[in-house]
Amino acid sequence: MYKKYGDCFKKLRNQKNLGLSYFSKLGIDRSNISRFEHGKCMMSFERIDLMLEEMQVPLSEYELIVNNYMPNFQEFFILELEKAEFIQNRDKIKELYSEVKETGNHLLTITVKTKLGNISQTEVKEIEAYLCNIEEWGYFELTLFYFVSDYLNVNQLELLLFNFDKRCENYCRVLKYRRRLLKIAYKSVAIYADNGERKKAENIIEMTKKYRTVGVDLYSEVLRHLARAIIIFNFENAGVGEEKINYALEILEEFGGKKIKEFYQNKMEKYLNSSKEIFFILEHILEGEDRLSEAL
Repeated sequence: MYKKYGDCFKKLRNQKNLGLSYFSKLGIDRSNISRFEHGKCMMSFERIDLMLEEMQVPLSEYELIVNNYMPNFQEFFILELEKAEFIQNRDKIKELYSEVKETGNHLLTITVKTKLGNISQTEVKEIEAYLCNIEEWGYFELTLFYFVSDYLNVNQLELLLFNFDKRCENYCRVLKYRRRLLKIAYKSVAIYADNGERKKAENIIEMTKKYRTVGVDLYSEVLRHLARAIIIFNFENAGVGEEKINYALEILEEFGGKKIKEFYQNKMEKYLNSSKEIFFILEHILEGEDRLSEAL
């Protein structure tokens, strides 16, 4: 049972050309490391993490080697779900739903329902309660929030965004996590803007500034541009906002291909169409008032 953990650690240590005594400065005896590498004992997580850090090896890399270069079931499942959504393969999503339902993983089952569009308000509230009770969100919690955000009202969104920084601060240096939390933030901007909450939308944009200093990510920057364009579209100038949105979509196509452009184009339509409907109604109200003034 323990052998694969020790084997993988030994493989990494040998690749770095490090002897067993290298870790003595951490207060870890070479004989204990030897026994761990030969599967004769298990070592505490804290010690493994400490030695990996000393070798400049991320914990995620060690985990990947332990799992034979395959992500764990939950991570792999989420990747498959996002892939199916990206290519709009509803049959695949249904297949994934049936598969996960059999495992009895309730939260992961609800996660798939967000992509099928048949999630109930009771289930939305269940996710809300779950996330509110977790002090520090991991990748699954961030993903759960991102997926369910399409079904949240402004009050629910605000509740989950409370202490968002604190819940995620330990993960922002890891690109995968940072990208996910930025996607949550920028989608929240769109939801707030769509509901006429300009100040809240701008506060989210402001909050994300510090994450940008951690590392450069073109994909996240394009999403930021889209989020700012939605604010402009809703509150300043619809024409200019739409131009900026189209510009961002063209960049996505240039670097990621037509599929990714179409994917985000479909996402944008939800927010733009509702705003256009409001503008249309307002125009007709104003026209009616003008006619009434002329008649009087």
